[in-house]
Amino acid sequence: MAPHLRLIYFDIPGRAEVTRVLLTIGKVPFEDYTISREQWAEVKPTMPYGQIPVLEVDGKQLAQTSAIERYAARLVGLYPQDAWEAAKVDELACFMQEWWAPFISTFSIEDADEKAAAQKAVAEGPLQANIAKLNTLLTEAGQDGYLVGERITYADIAVFVLMSGIVSGYLEGVPRDLYQPFPAIIDFHTRMASVPQIEEMYQGVTEGVRMAFKVGCVGGVA
Repeated sequence: MAPHLRLIYFDIPGRAEVTRVLLTIGKVPFEDYTISREQWAEVKPTMPYGQIPVLEVDGKQLAQTSAIERYAARLVGLYPQDAWEAAKVDELACFMQEWWAPFISTFSIEDADEKAAAQKAVAEGPLQANIAKLNTLLTEAGQDGYLVGERITYADIAVFVLMSGIVSGYLEGVPRDLYQPFPAIIDFHTRMASVPQIEEMYQGVTEGVRMAFKVGCVGGVA
C-alpha cells in the first residue's frame, strides 16, 4: 500500500516539478499542496530547514530537493537497483542542476532589462557547453534509447524537466528557441512530452511556464 504523500511547494514548476512528474508517471497519488508567497512567512518556521519543497510521507517530513526526488524515483521504480546505473542516474541529475547555477546571481538584479540581458548572456555563453554535451549524450543514446539503461529512469525525467524549465519563460532573458540547433535535444523533449502520463499531466495547460513541458513547445517548433 502506497504511503499518503503531501508535496508542499509554490504553484510553479521550480524545485518540485521533477517529483510531481515522477509520482504522476508512477501513478502514485499525492496531494499537490501549493502555497502563495504571502503564506510562506507563516509556513517557513514549520519546515525542517526553513525551505521547500517538503514531502510529507504519512505525516513525516522529508526535505531537500534531491532527497525527495530520489525517494519518489525509488517509490515508483524509476531508480535503478544496480549500483553503477544508480550512480550514472545521479550523475545526470547533478549535471542538470549545474545548468541553473550560473543564473542564480541574476535573480538579485532589480532592473528587468539588466536581468534579462544577464540571463541571455549566460544562455548564449557558459550554458552552451552543457547544452552541447547533453546533445551528444542523447545522440549516443539514440532516438529510441534512454540516458541510463534500457528503460526510462529518474535521469530522463530530471533532464526533461530541468531543460524545459530553462526555456519556459521563467528566465526572461533566455530565448525559447535556445535548443533549435540541437536536434537530439528537440527529439528527446518530444519523446518525453509524449509519454502518456506526462502528456495528460500538461494537457490542460494553455499558457504560462508549463507550456514548455508540452509537445512541440520547445525549440521554436510549435
